[in-house]
Amino acid sequence: MRLIAFGDSMVAGAGDPDHLGWIGRALAGRRAVTLYNLGVRRETSGDIAARWRAEAMPRLVDDEPMQIVFSFGANDCHIEDGRPRVAQAQSLKNAHAMLTGAAAIAPVLLVGPPPMADPGVSARLEGLNDTLKALAARLKVPFIDVFRPLAADGLFQAEALAWDGAHPGAAGYQRMADLVRVHPAWTAFTLAD
Repeated sequence: MRLIAFGDSMVAGAGDPDHLGWIGRALAGRRAVTLYNLGVRRETSGDIAARWRAEAMPRLVDDEPMQIVFSFGANDCHIEDGRPRVAQAQSLKNAHAMLTGAAAIAPVLLVGPPPMADPGVSARLEGLNDTLKALAARLKVPFIDVFRPLAADGLFQAEALAWDGAHPGAAGYQRMADLVRVHPAWTAFTLAD
């Protein structure tokens, strides 16, 4: 099975000294899965929406199933020039376009954004997480909410504060991977190979 992961620096695993991020850790031991980690630092939902199809199509083959994972939001919620980089309504439009477009070619899963160390960004992310969850339910796309358990635990944000204020280290990514890996939606999604 081929699994393409689209997203931002959280998908890319920025800050992870092992360069696995949460997605590499969630797939550990799954040799039959070919992972294409296409997370790009600083990208918003608009940036990902503009590129995902062009990057997915060359990875499609007739003889091997493909799955697509999306995870984004942190960059949408960061303040730039006095306002969030992407308004929540536009984030939802971008998410809708990606999820419906991708679902037409492969099974899709959406992993919600993790919390940030900055309380303002985190509050906006919590709101975006809730609206993404509702959108995914409407579209019948599996959704994994990592925001609340990571926010309650605090390790993810503590590691981010210790490094660059945004990205955790190995333990934070492992905590997120553990939440994803045991989620029934992930199990059903990745065991379809």
